[in-house]
Amino acid sequence: MAAINSLTKVPSVLSSNPVLFVPIVALYILTSIQTVSQSVFPIVGALVSLVVSGLLLFVAPLFHGGTIGMTNEAATSGRTSLGSFLSYGKQYYLSVLGAYLLFLAIMIALFIVGGIAAAIVAVGYFTVGESLAVLVVGGLVGLVVVALYLGLSMALQFYAHAIVIEQYNAVDSLTRSLTVVRQNLRSVVGYFGILLAGGAFILVVYGGLLWVSPVDFVAEPGTVSLSAALIEALLTVVVLAPVGAVYLVYSVLFYRSLLGEAPVQTGPGQSTDAAVESSV
Repeated sequence: MAAINSLTKVPSVLSSNPVLFVPIVALYILTSIQTVSQSVFPIVGALVSLVVSGLLLFVAPLFHGGTIGMTNEAATSGRTSLGSFLSYGKQYYLSVLGAYLLFLAIMIALFIVGGIAAAIVAVGYFTVGESLAVLVVGGLVGLVVVALYLGLSMALQFYAHAIVIEQYNAVDSLTRSLTVVRQNLRSVVGYFGILLAGGAFILVVYGGLLWVSPVDFVAEPGTVSLSAALIEALLTVVVLAPVGAVYLVYSVLFYRSLLGEAPVQTGPGQSTDAAVESSV
C-alpha cells in the first residue's frame, strides 16, 4: 500500500538529510514567539502576534515550496541543502502563493455557503414553531457542508506538490491535485487515516508533557506566566517541529509514490516537462 510504503521510507530520508529539520524548527520557533510575547505584556504580545502573523502569510509560500523542493531533491538524489530550500522557495513562490489564495477563496466560499444555510435553517426553525423536522434538515445540511469541507481539503491539499514536483501553474495545480487524489482514492484515504492516528498520538504525548510539567500554566484567571509560556514554546519546538518534518517528508514521498516516482528534479530551476507529460 502506497501510504504504508511511503511511511517506511521517511526515517532513511531524514537520517540521510537532517538539514530537512532546520526550516521546520525555524518556523516553529517563529510561531512560538507569539506565545512567549503574550506572557510578557498583553499589548506587546498582541502587536508581536500581528507582526508574526503577517510575516507568516508572506513567508509561508516560500517555506512551502522550499521544503517540498528540498524533500523531493533528497528523495531523488539522496542529498539536499538549505541553498536548495531558498532556490526552490524563490522559484515557486508566486505559483504557490496564487494556488494558496485560490484554495483559501474556495474554503471561504464554502464557509459562507454553510453560514447562509445555517441562517436559513434558524429562521425556518423559529418561523414554523421550533419544528424537529427543521432541525433534522439543518443537521443534514451541516453534515453535507462539513463533508464537502473535508473532502475538498483532502482533494486539493497536494497543490504545492504538483507545482514543485511536476511544474504545474497555480490554477492547474489545484485540478492536478484533485485528479491525483481521485485516481488514488483508496491510498489517499489510508494516508489520511495514518495522519489522523499519528496526530492523535502526538497530541496525547504533547498534552501529557504539559500536564506533568512542574510549571503552573495558569498563574491567575486569564493569565499565563512567562515560565509556562517558555515551557510550552520549548515543548512545541522539541516535540512538534520534528513531527512536522516527518509529515513533510511523508507527504512528498507519498505524492511521488502516487505518480510512480516518475516526475523528479535533480536541482532547482531544472525543467521536468518530459516527466510531467509521462505522468499525466
